[in-house]
Order: sequence, then structure tokens, then C-alpha cells
Amino acid sequence: MNINRNFAGFIWHAFWLALAETFAEKNTVLPGLILLAGGTQTDVGILTSIMIGVPLFSQIIFASYLTNKPLKKKFLLGGIFLRASAFAGVAFSIFYFDSFTTSWFILIIFIWMTLFALSGAFAGVSYTDIVGKSFDNAGRKKFFVTHQFLSGIGILISAVIVKEILAGIEYPQNYQAAFFTASGLLFLASIGFMILKEKPSDITVRYKSIFAVIRIIPAEIKASANLKYFILTTNLIGLTAILIPFYVGFIKQSNHLDEGNIGTFLLFQIIGMITSNLLWHKLVKIFSFKGMLRTAIVLLSMLPVLALLVDSFNSLNLFYILFFLAGSAISAQKIAQEGVIIEISNEANRPLYTGIYGTLNLSSVLLPLLLGLILDSTGYTIVFILLSVTTISALRLANKMVCPVDLEKS
Repeated sequence: MNINRNFAGFIWHAFWLALAETFAEKNTVLPGLILLAGGTQTDVGILTSIMIGVPLFSQIIFASYLTNKPLKKKFLLGGIFLRASAFAGVAFSIFYFDSFTTSWFILIIFIWMTLFALSGAFAGVSYTDIVGKSFDNAGRKKFFVTHQFLSGIGILISAVIVKEILAGIEYPQNYQAAFFTASGLLFLASIGFMILKEKPSDITVRYKSIFAVIRIIPAEIKASANLKYFILTTNLIGLTAILIPFYVGFIKQSNHLDEGNIGTFLLFQIIGMITSNLLWHKLVKIFSFKGMLRTAIVLLSMLPVLALLVDSFNSLNLFYILFFLAGSAISAQKIAQEGVIIEISNEANRPLYTGIYGTLNLSSVLLPLLLGLILDSTGYTIVFILLSVTTISALRLANKMVCPVDLEKS
């Protein structure tokens, strides 16, 4: 297999994908589209559940099918083409914005984003498997950090453009331009997948249906302590990770927000992602992906408390610090979770582990649906503090995992 060719292909995809997803960023741009259209925090919760929860929950369905396929490149390409179509669908729907009621418009956005999320999950199972087959342990560290760094560069470039589009064009035409651009960039990103050279997977077990896969989940978790602790850890991390899209609504309750503010929040989030990667590059070499997991836990648990602290100063500008740190946390979480799932699995069970991990990541699937209602009735302070404390408790579980870095030390 040509490792350099695959490295280049994945990096090409990562760069253009980063540009594309910034134009429809799930933590700032998409909540802004919903809120500016007249939606509520409950609507933001539903959207967050779709964007984060649906891909995870549906992975077991796709994993049960793809586990039996030795070659997955064509499924990877199919997934990215569907994602590009979903973005184009949102842009076309905005043509008829004035013809829809607020409820109908938001429902249509939900439908398109569901297609985007499902196709992303379908592609994601194949992506994880091909990456795992393409690089050894040292190569993965280099790949994930390079991937995240260049993604950050791509996101920064597009964040500046998105900020100008959102502030310089009248709503909703600004979002229409953003989503059309995102669709085109995804098609461009697919070129990276087209040049991949994939070796067949070593399939030792074949599953007849999704029900056969579901039946073996308890046994797989029981057999792998690493998988069990990883699932528990990511659920606790998810409690504060899914709060990030709600910060826009939290800020909106006490400050006047416009498209320019939302674009600036996005820009600071991206700057945080890029600059933190300089540190993550060094940290992952020393502490591997398990160390990155600990870092993500600490950063994500800090964010809700920081949001409450910044709000007490009644200064909109201070919230830019919050989104800077949120970008750093997102970067650490992405590197950690993608790296750990590959390290604790092997070529035969990697698609299965990916599906199990996604399906049982219940906090990211269910909590966004409830958060809007909970925040309206309980208030932000209690919820933010409770979720922060719960997330930091994940450190104990992460420490119990045995990854290659632990074996090297022993």
C-alpha cells in the first residue's frame, strides 16, 4: 500500500472538509440560522442532537453492514457526496424562505441536516477503518495531529470568509451563500478519497444482520475493558461538549447578538483550534491519545463554569475567550477520540467497535433534546455546574484504560 499517497489523500480531504463545514458550523453558524429565523433553545437542542447524536447512534446500523465489506472506499465516497447534497438542499430551501412559516422552515433544515448526519455516519465507519489500515501507531500520531493542524488552517481561512458573508449580506441570503459554498467545497474534498489505495480488511467474523451485531454488543464490552471505559468516558465528556452550541443562546439572553457577533465567535473558536494544535503536537508525542483524552476532559469541564464567570462581568467581548478555549477543547477531543478508538481496536473489529462506541454514546444523542427544555425551566447556573462536575469525574475512568503508551512505559 502507498502510505504517502493515502496520507496525502486524507490530508487533502481534511483541508477542504474543514473549509466546507465552517460555512455550516454546528456550534455557531447553524444555531444562528435557527435563532435568527425565530427558533428557540429547544430547536437548537433538536438540531444539536441531529448533528452530534444521529451520526453516533446510527453507526451501529452502518457498522453491521460495513463490517462484512473488505473494501470500503466506495461507501466513503457515497457518504461525502450525500453530505454535499444536503448542504445544497439547505441553500435551495432558503430560496423559498419567505414562503415558509418559521416552524416549517426549521423543520426543513432539520430534514436536510438529518441527511447530512446520517451520510456522515455512513462515511465515518469506512473512514475510521481505512485510516486504521493505512498507518501504524507512529504514523497515526503524525496523521491525526497533521490532520487537525491543517484542518485548523482551512477553518481559519473559511472563518474569515464566513464572518464577512454573515455580516455583509442580508439574512437569509448570507446563509444561502454559505451553504452553496459548503456544498461545492465538499465535492472538492472528495478528490482526496478518490486517490486512496485501500487494502482489503481481514474479516474473521461475518454478521447476517444488525440484530446479530446488537446481540454480541454486551459480550464485546465485557471482553474489552478498554472499550467499556472508553464508552463511559466519552459519555461523560459529551455532557459538556454538547453544551457548546447552547452558549450562543446563553449569551443572547443578556446581550444583543447579530450575525457579526456570531461570525466573530466562530473566528475565535477556530483560532483556538489552530493555536492549541501546536501544543497538542507535542503532548500527543509524549502522552499519546490517552493523554489527549485527559486534556479534553479538563478543558471541556472548565467551559460551563467559565461561561458563568464571564457572564457576571456583563461584557460581550469576554465571551470571545470562551470560544477560543472551546476551539481548543474541540481540537483535543477530536484528536483523542479518533486516536483512542483506533488504538483499542484491530483490523477485524474496528468497524464494530466504532459502531458500538457511537450507539452507546447516549449523552450526545439524548441530552441535546432535553437541554432546551431543562435550561428554560431550571436556568443555566445549576445545569452548567452540574455537567461540569460530572465531566471532570471522567478522568478516573480514562486512567483505567490501557493504551499503547501504557504498554511502552511498562
